[in-house]
Amino acid sequence: MGRREVTTAITMLVLCGIVAFGAFYGWRSLFAEVPESGPEPTSSCANERLSVGDRLRSGQVRVSVFNAGDRSGLADTVATALQRRGFRIAVVDNAPSDSRVTRVQVRSKDRQDVAASLVARQFGEQLRVRLSGLNLGRGVDVVVGNRFRRLAPATRSIRVGEAQQVCLPGSRS
Repeated sequence: MGRREVTTAITMLVLCGIVAFGAFYGWRSLFAEVPESGPEPTSSCANERLSVGDRLRSGQVRVSVFNAGDRSGLADTVATALQRRGFRIAVVDNAPSDSRVTRVQVRSKDRQDVAASLVARQFGEQLRVRLSGLNLGRGVDVVVGNRFRRLAPATRSIRVGEAQQVCLPGSRS
């Protein structure tokens, strides 16, 4: 057997090993159990009463982010930025087709919602929480439009000015 035949045999052996490994890995991946994914369950939060002077921190606030523009991945980009600031992300999706948002809206059912106020501050001091009877997702709703650029420098906690009930996420994130 010459040198060329040995090299060919070794090459074929290595290639057969790669194909066998690929087939094994592919078979296992094809028939593996699908992990559960999606938003965290609603039962992972508990209503707690916050008193005047208490601090609400970003890690205690659940946020759902929706894209009302045509920039692909915008809601995901905003959700990632908020998550880096400690917020818990519940839902990332497209906004309903009738949503007309130029830059950003933070929506809540209650004007005094301290969690919504903390989220709104992430987009600038001038942004006010918009009252909305419709909940798009769990927690505070954020709807971003095409003219949104970046989060503003902001605090990661807020002092409670008026006693209120807040649904704080449990130990699951």
